[in-house]
Amino acid sequence: MILRDKILAQLAAKRENFRAFAGELRDESEVFRRALEQLATLSRTELESRLHGAETPGALPTEEFDAASSLCLPFAHVWNNHAEARAWAYEALLNHTTLAVDGSQIPPHSGFNIPVAAVQVAWFENHHTPAGSFVKDIEMEILAPNDLKSDHDRERTEQKINARRFELETGKLCERMEQLAANRNSQSALPLALFDSSLVISFADRLQGNMRERHVNAMLKLLQCSEATGIPLIGYVDSSDARDLTKMLSLAFGFPEARQLHDAELVSPLLDWGARTPLFICKRGSADQKQISVLEEFESQGQSVGFVYLKTGSQAPPARLEIPMWIYRQGLLNQVLDVIRAEVIVGNGYPYAIETADAAAVISTRDREAFYALFQQFAEQENIKLRVSQKAASKARRRYS
Repeated sequence: MILRDKILAQLAAKRENFRAFAGELRDESEVFRRALEQLATLSRTELESRLHGAETPGALPTEEFDAASSLCLPFAHVWNNHAEARAWAYEALLNHTTLAVDGSQIPPHSGFNIPVAAVQVAWFENHHTPAGSFVKDIEMEILAPNDLKSDHDRERTEQKINARRFELETGKLCERMEQLAANRNSQSALPLALFDSSLVISFADRLQGNMRERHVNAMLKLLQCSEATGIPLIGYVDSSDARDLTKMLSLAFGFPEARQLHDAELVSPLLDWGARTPLFICKRGSADQKQISVLEEFESQGQSVGFVYLKTGSQAPPARLEIPMWIYRQGLLNQVLDVIRAEVIVGNGYPYAIETADAAAVISTRDREAFYALFQQFAEQENIKLRVSQKAASKARRRYS
């Protein structure tokens, strides 16, 4: 229950704080807009010269930079209505398999004296054949006390569950990519694997020890799997708060880094639907200056990651697409981006494969309660002394009696 009048009163009391933030964002945006105008006058060589000596300048230009006037590579097609767009998407997707995986999890019940949790992954593999062939399936893994052991530290327990979910998601993508590669022949249309998040996983730099290592190793294996199988992998970030381009601009033109402005907001006014920025190589550093960054670890294993911003809706900022650089080197980037545009059309603004995998992976509140009830039944059958707190029992009575 929320109290509308009290919320509005609190918001009104802090109106000046909100106004100040909006004003800072507006001023910062103006500084970076002027920098974009100056950037349009530079060649790739001139920009690289300005960034020379910076180990982590945020981003480095590729050969596409010189072909992108004002950081925009337009999309060639224009349609009069959505029916025309869907017809184009049908042809663009025909016989191209698109694959997406998503996950969800059930944490340990705070009212149980014995910890149990679960992680679930769902995948959707759409072959886009005229007959409509696809695969949609789910796997779940139970996490027992030994899998969750963390000295009764709830945060560390949650990190273990997150790490296992991440390993299952990336592992399932890799497994399906290997299966697709095994079934391909020289006449097969190019498949595409979609990861519903960042490939750069900078969040891992904030993790300690084994947790960081598990995330980095899982993503590195996925990147290597993509290149080994020849199946493009794209990290799709719908609402990105990355600041790689703003850092590049601040270094190139000598002013402070952005505090509020994100790359997606910066480039959004430059792009119409389907248009994109040129490809940049991601050169983000670690938040911990004493530690090698995730990207540096990837690069030490021959895996570098680039990114583009692709406009996928008329109102929202563009999506950030993170792209292993082998895709660009092999001349597959434009073909891959057309498949993504088509997926977005079919999904009405979001890639249909990711949307479908997400819907299959979701665990509802009722699903969680059913899981806990099944564990209680299991414990009783196996003569395991499970204690349930009075608070948990009371909640269950109120919700399900």
